Amino acid sequence: MSLEGLIVPVPTLFDPDGDLDPGRNARFVRDIADAQVDHVFLLGSLGEFPCVADAERTALLEATIDSIPGRADAWVGCGAPSTRQAVRYAEEAEASGAAAVVAVPPYYLHPTPASIDRYYRAIRAAIGIPLFAYNIPGLVGYALEPALVHRLFQDRVIAGTKDTSGSIASVAAFLRGAPEGFRVFPGDDELVAPSIAAGASGAVMGMANIVPKLCVALVGAARSGHADRAEECQGIVRALVEVSRAGPFPATVKFLAAQVRGADVGYRAPYDALAPDEEAAVRGRLAVVRDRLQPFLED
Repeated sequence: MSLEGLIVPVPTLFDPDGDLDPGRNARFVRDIADAQVDHVFLLGSLGEFPCVADAERTALLEATIDSIPGRADAWVGCGAPSTRQAVRYAEEAEASGAAAVVAVPPYYLHPTPASIDRYYRAIRAAIGIPLFAYNIPGLVGYALEPALVHRLFQDRVIAGTKDTSGSIASVAAFLRGAPEGFRVFPGDDELVAPSIAAGASGAVMGMANIVPKLCVALVGAARSGHADRAEECQGIVRALVEVSRAGPFPATVKFLAAQVRGADVGYRAPYDALAPDEEAAVRGRLAVVRDRLQPFLED
C-alpha cells in the first residue's frame, strides 16, 4: 500500500434536515476517487468530525469505503479528547476497511508530552494499519513537537505526520532531522509545491473537493520534479484558496464543490449553508478565477 501522493479530506454531507446522508457521501467520494486521487480522508477537520455522532461514524464509513473505485483508498480521522475514545474510533475504522488512520492529539484540555506519547502508543497497540499524527495547533490549541513524532516513528508507532500549521517553517521542522522513511504531508493547500520540493511525501488538499484534477496535476508535477508546471498549478490553487476564504469554513468548500463541479452537498448546524451575502462574496471571487479552473474541469 502506498503512503504518499494526494490525500483529499472530504466533507461530511447531510440531508435537508441535517441528518447524515450516506448515499450523498458515497457519491461524493466516488466522484473524487474517479479523478485519480491517491487517498480519500474521511472525518477530518473538513469532515466536521466533532459533529458526527458515534453511530453516524459507522454508517458513514460503511457507506463510503466500500464504494471507493479504482486504486484510491480511505484514511479515517480518529483523534479524540480521550485515549479510550480515539482507540475505539481507530478500531472501528480498521474494521470498516480503512487503509490508515489519522489522529489529532487530545484537544480542548492540554495533556503533557508524556500523555500524548502514551495516547499514540495506545492507538498503535489497538490496530494493524498505519497511523499518522495530525499537527493542527490552530484548532487543537497546541503544536506537536517534531522530536516527539520522530521518536514515535522510530518506535514504529506512527508512519508520519500531517501538518496543518499554516507555516512552511513547521513543515521544514518536521522534515529536518527526520528518520529515514518518515512521511510529512502539508495540510495547507498554499504550501504544497514548496513542501514537496523540501521532501514532503505528498499533500492533503481541501481544494481537491472543488477541482480535483487541478490538485492531482499539482502534486504529480511537484513529485516528479517539474517545477514550472508545479508552480503554475500552485498559483491557481492559491487563487482558489482565496476564493474559499470569502466565506466560512467548512461550508464554503461545500458550496464551491457544488458551484464548480455540480456536487450534491448538504449542511448541518452550526455550519450552515452560506447566507445570501456570503454567497455573493464567494461568487464574486470565483468569477475572477473561473477561466483558470476550466481546463481542469473538462473530461
